[in-house]
Amino acid sequence: MNQNPLLLNDNPEEKVFEYIRYLLENGGPELQDYEKFTSIINAINPEDVDNFRVKIKSVLNENTLIGHGFVKPYGYPGDFTLIDKIYRFDVNQDPKYKNWDIFFQNQPGANAVRNRKNFFIEYCKKLVLRKENAKILILGSGPASDVYEFLSTHTGCNNLTVDLIDFDQSAINFSKEKNKKFDGQISYNKINALRFNSYKLYDLIWSAGLFDYFKDKHFTFLIRKYINCLEEDGEMVISNFSTKNPTKRLMEVLSDWYLNLRTESDLFRIASDANVDKELVSVDKEPLGINLFLKIRKTP
Repeated sequence: MNQNPLLLNDNPEEKVFEYIRYLLENGGPELQDYEKFTSIINAINPEDVDNFRVKIKSVLNENTLIGHGFVKPYGYPGDFTLIDKIYRFDVNQDPKYKNWDIFFQNQPGANAVRNRKNFFIEYCKKLVLRKENAKILILGSGPASDVYEFLSTHTGCNNLTVDLIDFDQSAINFSKEKNKKFDGQISYNKINALRFNSYKLYDLIWSAGLFDYFKDKHFTFLIRKYINCLEEDGEMVISNFSTKNPTKRLMEVLSDWYLNLRTESDLFRIASDANVDKELVSVDKEPLGINLFLKIRKTP
């Protein structure tokens, strides 16, 4: 194991590059490196990002989770395979990449993604107790691993139906294969959420990992559109990463992964812009406070 170069060099810039070489040679950051490596990333100026990526190009490929986001094999950073790997805490066992994946999976942002899956499952538990024939619509369904986990662990929910919407046929194919034993309960729709029209009414309209990519005007448009698809006692729940996300720069610098981060006040304002009565709106959060959930009811 090479000695940590932070102890050997007095030139600040050269120290950083020596430290990055040290991490690359030793298979990525270990626990004691997390704070230092994160502080380096957070301090990188926008004009220096490309040069930094050149320095770590040997791990910016599909062998690592950070590299998967960077190369975007399906055209966008947070694709269905990456989200599924986050849910499962998947780690490449190759020593050249393992520590990079462990580092990624231990970031607050990744933990918040797993927390939002748990939030969905807990919501569904309450829904099926309240509604015998519950209907759920999911916008931007991705891998549908959350649906799979809920249905696998709550086998008495045979009357629950779930309609999945995703623009990516590869995501649809993946979720179909994953959930094939629930074929009678799940429908799959390859279409952009902006264009989907439903003849059905739903008890829950859920979206996680989609609205973070939308500008406010599209966010508002979709609220106006989908609130009409709720049952009278139904609810729309929309996840959005908070401005308090401490993993923001890591996502941007390492994975070229940019989101529209929002505050609780932003979510209330967007709901107001969509002409939703403030009495029908609330904002919840997962335990880390990184994923916020805008909750809109159809009626009081």
